[in-house]
Formats: sequence, C-alpha cells, structure tokens
Amino acid sequence: MVNAKQVAARPGILGTLVRKFFMNVVKSPGLLACCLFPALFLLVFRFVVIEPVAHDDARMFLLVTGMLFSTSMVPGTTTVYPMAEAREKRTLRTMELAGVGRAQMLAAHGIVSTLWTALVAAACFLVSGAPFDCMLPFMLVTVATSIPLTALSLALGLVSRNQMAASFSSLPVITTGIVPLFFMYAESTFQALPLLPTGGGFALVYALAEGTLLAPGSILPAVGQLAWIVASVVALVAVAPRIPRDE
Repeated sequence: MVNAKQVAARPGILGTLVRKFFMNVVKSPGLLACCLFPALFLLVFRFVVIEPVAHDDARMFLLVTGMLFSTSMVPGTTTVYPMAEAREKRTLRTMELAGVGRAQMLAAHGIVSTLWTALVAAACFLVSGAPFDCMLPFMLVTVATSIPLTALSLALGLVSRNQMAASFSSLPVITTGIVPLFFMYAESTFQALPLLPTGGGFALVYALAEGTLLAPGSILPAVGQLAWIVASVVALVAVAPRIPRDE
C-alpha cells in the first residue's frame, strides 16, 4: 500500500480528482440531465407560463426558484450518486488502497459539486432575464447557500453502499433544499426562513430581486445562512472519520 502521507505530498492529486469527478458527471446522461433540469424548467416556465400573463413578480420567482433548484438538485445528485457508484464498484476501495485519503476524496467531490452548482446557477440566472448587475451577488449567495447541502450530500455519499441506496439518500437533500418555497406565502413563515438550511439564501435572493439586498432586513438571513454553513462543515468534519470504511 502507498503511504498516505506520500500521496498527500504529491502535487496535483486534488486537481486530478476534481477533473476526474467533474468529467464523470459530464459522461453520465442521468447526472447531466439533473444539472440541466433547473435551467430548462425555468426556461419553459418563463416563456410558457409567465410570459403570456406578464406577471409582476416573475423575475423574483425565477431567481428564487433557480437558486433553490441549483442548491438542492446539484449536490443531491452530483455528489451522492458518484460516491455510491464508486463504493459499489469497489473503485473507492481501490483508491483508498492506493493511498488517496478520505479527506482528499471529500474535498474533490465538494469542489466538483460547487463548480456544477455555480454553472447551473449561472444558467438559471441567464434564463431569468434579471439585470446583469445582479449576477455576481446571485452567484455568491447561491454557492454559499449550497454548502450545507453539499456537506450533507458528502456524508450521505459515504454511507450509501450502492446506487439504489443513493436514490433514497438524495431525496432528503432535494426536499430539504426546496422547502423555503412553501414559506414565502405568509409573513410569519417568511420570518422563519433562517431556520432552514437554504432559507437564509432564499431570503437574500428574494431581497436581491426586490432591490433591498443591502437593507438591514438582510442581516438576519445572512447570519442564519452563515450559521448553517459553519455548523454543517463542523458536523461533516466530526462525522466523516467515524463512518466505517469498506473492508
């Protein structure tokens, strides 16, 4: 077995893993379809449902929906399924025997999930038709909001032994991510958004669409989202080493 410290010292191994995992998504029709779905859904919704009635809140709805779909569907598929497939085909064990550490694997999958989230979010933003000066804050909020669900996806990917298990494991990620959509119709529930993993980001994108992102009302959602990010990363670091490895 290759010494893990020797492998960790090899330059470019993380970059190699990132390229490999990124291309694995490109080569998988199912995963690629999941990444394309949010933008295609918004495209159809914009020109078939919203455009004919010229609804005043169209841009706001498209932005928040695109953010939630990007932060839930992408980590829930591009992370959990490839990790489960690698475990099922024993390629994960082969890489571990070659000295690739679990931390490197998790970091590579996390980076790939973040890259795909950013790409999907950019596509959703372009479809929304929002002004380009809103693109940078939208992208920053979306990528930051995806971190808690990416951490959850990494943990679920470690415990999923096959792709069948991954299909069940990804459901909590996706459903948890889109829950804020049901909190926007009443003032009392809207105020509770920071309590949800993607709720703070949802409120911030909502404020962005209304032109009030820098208002004092955005402080609480931002703090709530930051708390979820820190808590999820700490939980992943604490839990990941305790998940049994394959024999």
